[in-house]
Amino acid sequence: MPVSDPSEHIGYLIWQLSQAYAIRIEQALRPLRLTQTQFSALMRLTVNGAMSGAELARRCGVTAQSMGTAVQGLTERGLVERRAHPTHGRIIEISVTPQGEDLAVRAERAITPAEEEALSPFDPQEQGRVRADLQRMLATLNPHALPAPE
Repeated sequence: MPVSDPSEHIGYLIWQLSQAYAIRIEQALRPLRLTQTQFSALMRLTVNGAMSGAELARRCGVTAQSMGTAVQGLTERGLVERRAHPTHGRIIEISVTPQGEDLAVRAERAITPAEEEALSPFDPQEQGRVRADLQRMLATLNPHALPAPE
């Protein structure tokens, strides 16, 4: 049985796209001294508020260990804070500081050119469809990464 062209497989296409996009995001975030995981954590905390490290890792689609490393770096820079959960004393919540929120805004602006480049082959209506289709796929593979449906 012959092997098919890898570009016929969705996994191959997603992986290649992810690699190409990750390079652009990494370059955009480097001047801000943020990793992609740190950026994702800042954005998620800014949008959703305080949460445990485990929840933050689930929502960002990374391991708890990777998130722990990212949060440690953000904590050292004063961008996030760790506190005991107000009602569950054994849970440590992570929250973004005002400096972290400011950096999240700057980082989002910094990655805008990469997003515009990635969507440039599509007209505005198609761009909305691409986002919607990707969100549907993500909802199947990692629903924690998306807001709960209203």
